[in-house]
Amino acid sequence: MSLSQPTPVYRQAIAVPMSPVQQEADESDSLDADASNSDDQYSENQPIDASDGMVNRSRKWLAGYLDNLSGDIDSFFVDTFFSEDILEDDVGGSRAKLSFYTRREAGQPVDYKFGVSVNLELPRISERLNLLLESSDEEAREADPLESVENNNYSAALRFIFRETDRWKTSLDSGVRWGMPPDPFTRFRARRYAWFSEWEMKATQTLYWYSSKGWGEDTSVQLNYPLNIEKLFRINAKAGYLLDDDFFKLSYSASLYHELSSKAALAYVAGASGDTELTPTFYSYTASLRYRRKLYQDWVFGEISPELIWERDSNYETTPVIMFRIETVISR
Repeated sequence: MSLSQPTPVYRQAIAVPMSPVQQEADESDSLDADASNSDDQYSENQPIDASDGMVNRSRKWLAGYLDNLSGDIDSFFVDTFFSEDILEDDVGGSRAKLSFYTRREAGQPVDYKFGVSVNLELPRISERLNLLLESSDEEAREADPLESVENNNYSAALRFIFRETDRWKTSLDSGVRWGMPPDPFTRFRARRYAWFSEWEMKATQTLYWYSSKGWGEDTSVQLNYPLNIEKLFRINAKAGYLLDDDFFKLSYSASLYHELSSKAALAYVAGASGDTELTPTFYSYTASLRYRRKLYQDWVFGEISPELIWERDSNYETTPVIMFRIETVISR
């Protein structure tokens, strides 16, 4: 099954020049049809006054184009090509991801991790109901490849979408994480979209309860800025609070995504993490490069990612890390 181009639920389809990845996904569309519809669709987003000068008309066209491009790159190129967490994205349609990666940290043995996540729409039951399946998102990895599959924890849940508009998306998940003993959970998510000139903001608030952890919440803000049709700059900020711990866990990152071709892309990522247990502080820093490429058609990917980490536990000495990943992403 091939990976089709998803359409963001919060953005309108646009008929402007698209990136190579999108052109490959839309080869069946004729150039004539795109050209005939471009003026109508553009006028809906930002009308151009014929009395404006050439400079003003050019500026308005570019502003509208970059604004639409932000959502287009964000949903397809970044969150699909780089396959971020498909249970948390807002790309329509049923999707599944299987991944297997090996990681080697200097001075440590090689470890392995297997991951799976499925977001299955259930239109015959309800247009608002999804079935979620995923492996544990914990950092635990195994020294043996087979044990990374056998010793993984898996969860299943039903998601009900209360509201889905251009500005808001709210949903409720209820399920269980399988283990000994089983760990039932419930989480509510509200997401707000906003646009400021060429910047796009996505703010997410999640409230949850796990039988094993109790009550908690996560707050995250993502800012996207398209530099051109091939590059996207992204800032992420996140704070998580667990009621039983009574302090916040903090993480920040900045990324630059660069589409090299329809089959390959680079991401430059720098981040920091910490908490407020004693005083707000950061104790872990990372800088990495992710090179990702299609290996088979448009649904099997390979990735190599060298990384440098500086942690308080190792007196902030530079520690090199290398990671290899193979992944399949299937959608309809």
